[in-house]
Amino acid sequence: MNLSDVVTQGAKYFPEKKAVVYGNKAFTYRELDACVSVVASYFRELGISKGDRIALYAGNRPEWIMIYYGMIRLGAIAVCVSAAYKSFELEHILRDSEPVVLVTSESLLPNVPVSEKLPYIKDILIIEKDSTLSTLCEVRGSKVAPFKSINCAPDDTCVILYTGGTTGIPKGAMLTHKNLLYTAQNVCFHERTTSGDAGLCFMPLNHVFAGCHIMNSMFYACATLVLHKGFEMDEIISSIESNKVTRLYAVPTVYIRFLNNPHCHKHLKSVGYSFSAATSMPSEVVRQWKDKFGLNIYEAYGMTETSSLVTFNHLYRHKVGSVGTPAGLAEVKIADQDGNELGVGEEGEILIQGPNVMKGYFNRPEESAKAMDGGWLHSGDLGRMDEDGYLYIIDRIKDMVISGGLNVYPSEVEDVLYKHNAVEECGVAGLPDKEYGETVTAFVRLKKGRKATADELIKFCKERLASYKAPKRVIFMEDLPKTPQGKILKRELRKYKV
Repeated sequence: MNLSDVVTQGAKYFPEKKAVVYGNKAFTYRELDACVSVVASYFRELGISKGDRIALYAGNRPEWIMIYYGMIRLGAIAVCVSAAYKSFELEHILRDSEPVVLVTSESLLPNVPVSEKLPYIKDILIIEKDSTLSTLCEVRGSKVAPFKSINCAPDDTCVILYTGGTTGIPKGAMLTHKNLLYTAQNVCFHERTTSGDAGLCFMPLNHVFAGCHIMNSMFYACATLVLHKGFEMDEIISSIESNKVTRLYAVPTVYIRFLNNPHCHKHLKSVGYSFSAATSMPSEVVRQWKDKFGLNIYEAYGMTETSSLVTFNHLYRHKVGSVGTPAGLAEVKIADQDGNELGVGEEGEILIQGPNVMKGYFNRPEESAKAMDGGWLHSGDLGRMDEDGYLYIIDRIKDMVISGGLNVYPSEVEDVLYKHNAVEECGVAGLPDKEYGETVTAFVRLKKGRKATADELIKFCKERLASYKAPKRVIFMEDLPKTPQGKILKRELRKYKV
């Protein structure tokens, strides 16, 4: 078993089909498979062997994909690091994971700590300067000797992805070959992905949504991955049209930007499926998207520790507001603080079991045991299940605001604020308050050319929510703090000084 075989099977069955499109570059499955073999052979020459860890610190580009599957083909473990990380964050991950090789790009090299701090790293490879890696995009496969993937056990670690971007110190989730192949198959089955599809990917490939959900599943289906460095509106809508993108993968903030762009509807005619992840989708955005494009926005639930997909809101029994039912062999239950299962409609922590769940956190046995207490992964998310087994996400347990002894879920308040026609983006958090402990505070970015006062928005919420849930304060911002994946950083909002 080896995750890189998703590329090999594409080369076998669809050798001349486009596997990756990146700007004006395109690579067939035959060419991509050859590049992966070149990387695997090169790493073997460097003395890398099965089980060694290699850190990949670079932004989205075709070489990222080739290097990622190349190290995995050799049986090495890919440590994927966000290109948004600065020196301090990078050093933490390198110290924690202790890779023998670091692969990075020239633009990110200044962030790499001095070698004395990282004695376990034998080589630092710069993609643009390395004689092998710099010419990968020129490899066309005609004379490349195939590199047969190293056979790995299902529970061998394949990838280490770092989690904790919204909650604190990152922890390395160890995802196995079984985790990732199962998830790729599961995504393809539930989303009905075929070789005729073209999926858009502008999210960072180091993230579980882009790397595990989108990229792996696209290659598993022998489909085409339309890759971008990031999100730039004009470039993206042009790419969707020219590459006939059929599958749109994005986060709520991006869907909001699409809705507020007066021209994009002309360019999205090829899109037949739209999917959102990373954070809950406001119901008002779903309604507007359906009205404008005639498409549902499908949602699922997952996290880094579950290789992405846990539940899926089915194409044929879609429930707006839900993230669906357990997908494939995953099991989900709602539990109280003691781990006791709760009944239909009761709110509690979401617990998960299944072949998609990580084997643990790298070098953190105590935290792994705590997260996997009782054989179930404790998600840290609040949810409930209805009588049909559909899961509804309420909020992160840590994000819940306790004001005057009453629980307020930020997502509920945000959902109301998004119904106001002047609100472009919002986040709700609890700020310290002497009288109430915490006070519900809304951080709002207004749409261009629209106006609204704090009193107006507070009144708007009070007309639609219990009074204690309505914001007591509204703070207007030019932009809200976010992770590289577009998820609003609630912990940064909680640091705001009034």
